[in-house]
Amino acid sequence: MIKRFILFISAITILAGCAGQDADDLMKQASDLQKDEKPSEALVIYEQITREFAESPQAPEAMFRCALIYINEQGDPVKAATTYELVSEKYPDSEWGHKGLFAAGYTYANDIANLERARTAYEKYLTQYPDSSMTETVRFELENLGKSAEELLESIQESQSTLSEDGNGN
Repeated sequence: MIKRFILFISAITILAGCAGQDADDLMKQASDLQKDEKPSEALVIYEQITREFAESPQAPEAMFRCALIYINEQGDPVKAATTYELVSEKYPDSEWGHKGLFAAGYTYANDIANLERARTAYEKYLTQYPDSSMTETVRFELENLGKSAEELLESIQESQSTLSEDGNGN
């Protein structure tokens, strides 16, 4: 209870200090808080940016960073995955749009074990971002969806062995 109260007071203090600032100022402040290992306080500001400056160039990154905090600090992969998807839906043309959709697929596959949602996110990625630098990675993820680390290693070793036998390896 005391921890919640302190977090609440911190959030109020941060929000009061943010009045009159623009998205650039808030992004810097939130980023500094993250560097100072204060993710909960940074989250309050990132969420503020996504609400109050939703049309700013900083909003997609702020939303993406919210998702990172949800998964890495709060241990909530479902909230993270849905937030990653939201980044892609709201800001598909930003650099964070394709990163969000990839991260959603990855989170669904590896942290939630919802392979169908992962497949949907990855297939949407290939449709929406066919020329992305991450397209090959997404194809690899799709081809190996649901495989254990051991199965994946075995598959890679088999393909390397086949390449060597065909004279295309090394």
